[in-house]
Amino acid sequence: MRIAIVHKEKCRPGNCGLVCQKYCPVNRKELQECVVIEGKAKIDEKLCVGCGICQRRCPEGAIEIINVPEVDEKNLVYRYGENEFALYGLPVLREGVLGLLGRNGIGKSTAIEILAGKKEVDLTLDFLKSSELKRYFANLKEKQISYKPQNLSSLSIDLPVIDLLRKRGEVEEIKKLAVELDVEHLLNNKLNKLSGGELQRVAVLAASLGKADIYFFDEPFAFLDIAERVRVSDFIHELSKNKIIVVVEHDLLILDYLTEYLNIFYGQQGCFGAVSDVKKSREGINEYLKGFLKNENIRIRDKGLNFNFTKTRENAGKIIGRWDDFNLKLGDFSLDIKSGEIRENHVIGILGRNGIGKTSFVRALAGEIGNLEFDVSYKPQYLFTDNEDLVRNVIVREKIDNKLRSSFNLGILEQKKIKDLSGGELQRFSIARCLAKNSDVYLIDEPSAYLDVEERIKMARIIKEFMKDNEKTCFVVDHDLLLMSYLADSVMVFFGEPGKRGVASEIMNFEKGISELLKSLDITLRKDKDSGRPRINKKGSVLDREQKARGEWAVL
Repeated sequence: MRIAIVHKEKCRPGNCGLVCQKYCPVNRKELQECVVIEGKAKIDEKLCVGCGICQRRCPEGAIEIINVPEVDEKNLVYRYGENEFALYGLPVLREGVLGLLGRNGIGKSTAIEILAGKKEVDLTLDFLKSSELKRYFANLKEKQISYKPQNLSSLSIDLPVIDLLRKRGEVEEIKKLAVELDVEHLLNNKLNKLSGGELQRVAVLAASLGKADIYFFDEPFAFLDIAERVRVSDFIHELSKNKIIVVVEHDLLILDYLTEYLNIFYGQQGCFGAVSDVKKSREGINEYLKGFLKNENIRIRDKGLNFNFTKTRENAGKIIGRWDDFNLKLGDFSLDIKSGEIRENHVIGILGRNGIGKTSFVRALAGEIGNLEFDVSYKPQYLFTDNEDLVRNVIVREKIDNKLRSSFNLGILEQKKIKDLSGGELQRFSIARCLAKNSDVYLIDEPSAYLDVEERIKMARIIKEFMKDNEKTCFVVDHDLLLMSYLADSVMVFFGEPGKRGVASEIMNFEKGISELLKSLDITLRKDKDSGRPRINKKGSVLDREQKARGEWAVL
């Protein structure tokens, strides 16, 4: 089977000499037109012989010709238009919590919108005639659907939280769920004054109000700290009793902890996506990491994803800066920082609850607050922007070199305005801009937000290699413990009471730091016996009790 994709934002027929049309062998025979130009290029997939000449000749990289032998045409469920993204297959829903795992741009959100009834599909398609899906769509109009979207920017408005929630449910139910999600103190706050993590929990609460039959949560853990992720996971799991819940998430530690089953999405980003059979979560995640789907007998990646990065000892490398003990006063909030040293060729992870000073410490190092003065490059936590500038102009102006452009795949973004970038695109672009500046210290806040698993691992590798090659130092704030387990050489752990007081530890080795954090959160981690990846123990389980009795909070 073959599909042709034309990326319309790249296709500029006025600038290319129409080489796709001119050199197409079917067109040159003058019998039929495989490639035509009607404002943008159009390719007839039935006439296309798969030679790839148009793809290679296109100077803008606007065309992709893809042979997809692993996908059956009868499984086509949805296509956005001629020569646009195609989705093959859908998850079959069941009671409990189902996870959707796969790369960005491969159809997970599209599948959710179809299953939620937000996108109409042709119910006469062969694939949708299967008994389970046919029965699901036949009864869909009778079902109460709740949907939490991925992008929360539309919620950040000048409206009290309680006014939004009253549109979804009764005050008594709102107050009960607000206590469970630890947002009762936010009910009278304006939505546009909430932090990313606070807005995320309010969105989860809003989606959970009422008596829905099916709940869809698209990336519900972005900007939440590890304790909040476990709290929200337990909340969603409790909600799932006699209900259907579908969760899209890239944090494998939490996806494994929360879900019972999952479907893996595979294919080619921006071109097509296909859906695997349902799998038990542990086995499914391990297959995804290996890159080989056993039941389907399909390799979805050339090689497995490796988490075993070399760590630099915390006292290795030349000292390039230091700070003494200091205190920050920010309104009613107080932050105490112990003295520390900055050494070259080092990545230091910053761990801890939200609201206890991690970002304030990073801003102090960046010179935004306090009296510290370091030569720093800073990527902030939140990236919302209405910048009308083209990505290409910023690349030239800020001298982002070819290696960084290639590493972060910025070439495909050059013709886009910054304000039009997706969350993942904006994240990659922002990290590249940060690393492009010539500084001694790099401060990167929440780099995993909106990135899929492959992008997170690639980003970690780029950062580590950059620090090593350039003898620089990087501080990274993030809540994905799996990411931190292979990104950070050493860590600082923040303790305290959110919004009131924070205390930062000295820089310590990773194993000691992660154990101190987990102990403070009453969470234990074990190693998966097959893949070696960390897994969260269910609270009160035999393994959880045994590890706590031995004082082993993290077996890594």
